[in-house]
Order: sequence, then C-alpha cells, then structure tokens
Amino acid sequence: MESNPYSSPAANLFGSTSGTSVESVSAGVINQLKRTKPWVRFFGVMMWIGVAFMLLAAVAMILGGAAMGTAMQKTNPGMPAGFMAGMGALYILISVLYIYPAIKIWKYGTSIGKLVQSGSNSDLEEALNQQRGFWKFVGITMIVVIVVYIVAIVVMVGVAVTAAAAGGFPK
Repeated sequence: MESNPYSSPAANLFGSTSGTSVESVSAGVINQLKRTKPWVRFFGVMMWIGVAFMLLAAVAMILGGAAMGTAMQKTNPGMPAGFMAGMGALYILISVLYIYPAIKIWKYGTSIGKLVQSGSNSDLEEALNQQRGFWKFVGITMIVVIVVYIVAIVVMVGVAVTAAAAGGFPK
C-alpha cells in the first residue's frame, strides 16, 4: 500500500493494530456466552451447596463418632474407635477440593456478565481464563482419580493372588 502525500494525516488514538478504533467481541459470541451464564451459575450454586453439605456431614461424623466411639467398640470390636472421625476428616478434604472449582466457575459466570456489559476482548479473555482454570482442575483431578483406581486394582489383585497362593482367604 502506497502512502499518499496529499491525504489528510491520521493517527490511531486507541493503539489498535487492526485499524479499527475499538476492538469488540461479536454479538454472536456474546449471545452464546450470555445463554450459558444461567447454567454456569446453577452449577456454581450447586457446588457451593455441596461444599456446605459435605462440611455439615463431616462435623456430624466427627461429633457422632466421638460420642459413639465407646459404644461402637462394644458392639463391633473390629472397628477402630476413630473410624467415624476419619471419615469426617475425609469429607472435609473432599469439600476443600470442591472449593477451588466452585470459585473458578463462579468467577467465570461473573466474567460473562462483565463481557455482556462491555463487549471487550479483555473481558472475553478473562472469562475464558476462568473457564480454563476450572477445566484444568477437573482434568488434573480426573487423572489423580484414574491413578488411584489403577493402584487400588493392582493392590486388590495382589492381595487376592497372595491369599490364593497361601491357601485361600481366612474365615
């Protein structure tokens, strides 16, 4: 493209390299994300409710386990006294693991709301970054669960083979 020495001078006041004064997200993209937002909010609320119920169950298990510890020892001597407290601690751990994705999906919904208002690329990038963080966590969690399952299967097969070689399972 040649420069015309007789044309009026022009300046790009917005720093855009595309030649437009304002870069914005297309209405179609905004509409699709706007239609997604209620579902994102629904899942965010459900995750927070799940965290609350898991924490309530953990507290009930810990307190109930402490109150019933001696009674359980009398009726079922094979069960360890801290079994219920251990289960309560496991529920606390699981509920803590739910907090991060709940935060990410909630921020994703908030970012969609900002994008609907502004239509800017930076708000779209923020929304997609929050969504990426959510799915990254879900993916890593899935890998960990698969590894735990594989290890559990290998251990169970090993116990079964060892028991069979030793003459069967004790009665």
